[in-house]
This record gives sequence, structure tokens and C-alpha cells, in this order.
Amino acid sequence: MSESSRLFLPAAHCMPEIAGEGVAMSDPRVIAVRVADCGEPLVSLRDDDRFLIDERKASATETFAMIRSGLVDQLWMAEKYLRERGRRLRVVECYRPPTQQSQYFQEEMSRLAAEHPDMTSNQLIELAGRYVSPPWVAPHSCGGAVDVTLVSLDGTELDIGYRINTTPRRPGEMSFLDARALPEHARDNRMLLLAAMNHGGWVPHWYESWHFEIGTRFAALMTDLDKSVYGVISDPHTEYL
Repeated sequence: MSESSRLFLPAAHCMPEIAGEGVAMSDPRVIAVRVADCGEPLVSLRDDDRFLIDERKASATETFAMIRSGLVDQLWMAEKYLRERGRRLRVVECYRPPTQQSQYFQEEMSRLAAEHPDMTSNQLIELAGRYVSPPWVAPHSCGGAVDVTLVSLDGTELDIGYRINTTPRRPGEMSFLDARALPEHARDNRMLLLAAMNHGGWVPHWYESWHFEIGTRFAALMTDLDKSVYGVISDPHTEYL
């Protein structure tokens, strides 16, 4: 990991008071964080047999399995933590091109506009940003985010109280910080995943308990840092694949 990105890792268990809030990716405090990209390239986890790669987001360019080079070790720390406890990670998605992110965001905006015709554009952006990041701050498009699930050593996916990339039926049910309504086994699995990713320095997202990031604007805000070291990468497959 480069020294520039290492500086961005949060101190273990040192999270500011804001970490207890439901902060959306569209929150003005996230957008206000300064970006000073450290220049780390994207690398493909396909080339590293230590990780299980899920195929549900597979694409022709395979960009979904790409991540900033400095974060591979951080993901391996989480993987080792789980292996010692008879579990593993399955990586579902890492990098997401901004054009794809923009499409997802516009679709969510349109869906919400139909459900809430009286909302202003700013209100719709805030609401949409809880589950789909605006493309101008999207952590996946920075190469600094991962969506992961918890599996057994033989690769069987375990229950952590959600289906990945779904919108919750009840507020808070996707959150690590509000999982009281889950069955005990699902809650325990979710907390194990959180502990493993925290061990690797990954910052969880309030609204999506499968999503973690390092080096992004959201991660900077949640760890009291004044800048992010990963900015949006516009079209990486032409350079790195």
C-alpha cells in the first residue's frame, strides 16, 4: 500500500460522533470533502486467488473486480480475520464506471419522483443518495469501495439479514447500527462481517451493510479526515485492462 493511501486508514475503533448518524452519500458534508487523488492504479482481484469473486456483476470488461492497488492488502486482512473464524469473504463488486453509476442514480431518482411527486429535486437527490450514490461522489467509481458477502469456507453464502443491493422494507434494517430486528444468527453473521472489515480498516456505510470503503470522501468524513485520496476514475479499462 502506498504511503499516501495509508495515511487515509482510520484508527481502529476511532470513529467520530457523526458515525452514529444516517449519512447519505448525497449529504453536503460528503460532497464538501476535498479530493487529493494519490494516483494509485486499479488492479484486478481476478489475478489474486486469495479471494472469492462473485459472478453476479460480471461484465465484458471485468471492471467490477478492480480495486485500487493499495487496498488489496486491506481486503486480505479482512479475509484472514474471517478464515481464522471459519468464514470467508465473497467479493461482489468493486469498481463501477461513472456512466453506469449515473444510470443507476437516474433510475433511482425517477423511481422516487414517481412515488413522491411533491418532493423537490434536492429532496429527491438526498433520498436517492441513501442507497445509490450520486455519480460525482460515487465511492465505487473511485475504486475505493467493495460490496461483499459472508460465506462459509466451502463458499456457501450465509444469512446476514439482507439480499445484496436491495432497498430495505423498513428504515434501518440494512444498517449495522440498527440490526435489532434480525434473527440472532443473521445479526451475529452481520457483526462478524463488520468486525472483519473494520479489522482491515474499512469504513461501513450506514444504509448498506454489504458496502465498505477506504480513501473516499465518505470514508474521510466518517473518520474525521480533511481529504480523500481516491477520486472518480472516468474510464479505467482503456488504461488498465
